[in-house]
Amino acid sequence: MNLIVGGNDTGKTSVLEALVLLFGDAEAIRPLPITFRTNQTGGQSIDDQNDRETFWSWLFYDRDSKHRIALEAGTDTQSTVRVKTELAPERKQPHAPVEPALIRTDSRELDRVRVKPPSASRGGVELLRLGKDRLSVTARDSPEGFRMAVLSTRPTNPTADAENYNQVALLADGERRIEEVMKEVEPRLKRLRYAKLPRTTAPSIFADIGLSRAVPSSQMGQAFNRILHIYTQVLAHRTKVLLIDEIENGIFSESLPIVWRGLLAVCEQERVQIFATTHSRECVMAAHSVAHERGKDELCVQRLQLVKGKVEAVRLGVQHLEIASEMGLEVRS
Repeated sequence: MNLIVGGNDTGKTSVLEALVLLFGDAEAIRPLPITFRTNQTGGQSIDDQNDRETFWSWLFYDRDSKHRIALEAGTDTQSTVRVKTELAPERKQPHAPVEPALIRTDSRELDRVRVKPPSASRGGVELLRLGKDRLSVTARDSPEGFRMAVLSTRPTNPTADAENYNQVALLADGERRIEEVMKEVEPRLKRLRYAKLPRTTAPSIFADIGLSRAVPSSQMGQAFNRILHIYTQVLAHRTKVLLIDEIENGIFSESLPIVWRGLLAVCEQERVQIFATTHSRECVMAAHSVAHERGKDELCVQRLQLVKGKVEAVRLGVQHLEIASEMGLEVRS
């Protein structure tokens, strides 16, 4: 579990966007301008013409494509995934004008075809191309083993959650796995049910908490629904990398330990790696407290800070967090 903290304008959201480019498929990359930010449509839909000018062009420092983009992530198997910019004509039109393109290379794929990285013409995958008057997103699948899901600050859709839960119910032991995690959040929970009631137009998830009738999940509180949304997403889509922006958004501070118990249980049971951002000291302290309570080394807190005009990442260790908790010290900046 990776929790990213820091002051305003230190690049927390940019880290998540970089991870989308490293590990996302076309479905994740295409709407990136409105995943964590907004645009001229108010974040309701992608808008290629405006997004090209107000988002994609600004991936480059000072909006100048001569400043190359270079991203790299290492894995626990010693392989690497890289994203970089190349200036080249379209492959199908070798005499076309040179344009900046984002290329992703996976060292495992390059090893299989026995070529040396990192050239797009020798094993790389083109993610997007930024032409003078056009934008084309050409990404395909995520790198093998890194299926990604992205959760923004927008409210979840109960119908989508219900359909995800219904898919999970068809998996071997799927319902039990979800109920086990959700009992960490709501100890009264006996079981969950997928149902569409008479005179309603969409299905819902219902929770049996010992009342005369099962309760719609939408009535169970923000912490319950946040974890339910995350876990059904993870199981239904076999997610292995999960990005969550402003994880504390809409959750009362006293409910944060409940959220963290659920999240850490999801990470452990499903072997999911989560990257989340927060502005909240209470959120950081709640995460540390729950990780300490579980007695496992499963939380990494990274603080982004500006030093002489450059952003640096500093890992806040257990001892640092213990002292900050005891003395009420700031950890975000």
